[in-house]
Amino acid sequence: MKINILGAESLGVRGLSCLVELKSRKIFIDPGVALGWSRYGFLPHPFQIAIGKAIRKKIVEELKDANDVIFSHFDGDHCPLYNPNPYQLGIHEVKDSLSRCRIWAKGPVDASPNQHIRREELTETINKNLQNAEGMKDGPLEFSFPVPHGQFSEDTTTVMMTKIEENGETFVHASDIQLLEKETIENILDWKPNIVLASGPPLYRYSPSSFQMQREHAWENATKLAENIDILIVDHHLLRSEEGIEWLEALKRIASNRVVCAADFMNRDPLFLEAWRKELYEWLPVPDGWHEDYEQGKVDVDNYRIRGWETLIEKGKIELCKWYYSCPIREYTQAGELARYWVENYCFVSNRNCVRYQMEENGEYHPDNMLPNGEIREDLL
Repeated sequence: MKINILGAESLGVRGLSCLVELKSRKIFIDPGVALGWSRYGFLPHPFQIAIGKAIRKKIVEELKDANDVIFSHFDGDHCPLYNPNPYQLGIHEVKDSLSRCRIWAKGPVDASPNQHIRREELTETINKNLQNAEGMKDGPLEFSFPVPHGQFSEDTTTVMMTKIEENGETFVHASDIQLLEKETIENILDWKPNIVLASGPPLYRYSPSSFQMQREHAWENATKLAENIDILIVDHHLLRSEEGIEWLEALKRIASNRVVCAADFMNRDPLFLEAWRKELYEWLPVPDGWHEDYEQGKVDVDNYRIRGWETLIEKGKIELCKWYYSCPIREYTQAGELARYWVENYCFVSNRNCVRYQMEENGEYHPDNMLPNGEIREDLL
């Protein structure tokens, strides 16, 4: 089983999109992405828009050969939309891919009006029934009955969790549960997973003088999962604020098992761009009217993307790979012989999945024209 988390708050965007590859099936959970429309009174920073654009592209590409697509619910950061804003994934970008694969979806009960509309628009656009998968099993897949989206109340919407099992390894995707309901945690533990990806509590919505009960419940539930699961990945709502980042670090310190964010799990440094939005505007100011011009196609994000990486490195928010300054990939990029994709996705985020990094650490020979993914580029001299 190979788990690849494509979009989450520690990766720079809103969402919990996840790809699980088995021997004979490629499963995509929650293929959606968004950026907070307003954080600290600011629209998404152009650098974050650039990161979101790249993640949308990855989602579109990975969906092309997916066998199964799962929708835990129909919030705008978890599914493609009929009328997306400039920072969300549109249905028409993935219409053909969704038409070809099996779809397993949260049912219409306990959905908000907007979720109902999104479900219906997706059904109509791809001309395909969205099967209500709640409580179903299909080979390595198993789906929960509805559980609360956060804390239970009479008007709470619900989400569907997914269990995937292969060769004794069990992964659970628990989107938007926010770690607030004990019964939901028990449901997860009953599945006996090795790895869980879950949404943490939205601490940015909890003022210090209130919501104490929610804070306590989330902490108790998180520690219980951490005690009983080999790898607990906590992300999404939690990591939209500095307080949430500190909360996760505190959980890591007391946990007997491995607790990580999505970026940690993917062996790279995090980009907490929702939490850093105010600082991004201070460090890289955005002129009035820029977002309107972007929406109309009058400006692009390339300049902000380049300057954004430089700024985060300068401010110490991210740490370069230890081998960066002696790496030929840097030289090829600066000479214009390689696209910046490689330095931005490997060197700038200290991506330990880099084959060059691994071989360097082990003292193994590797040619200068080997890319971070191990590919040899014969055109690079």
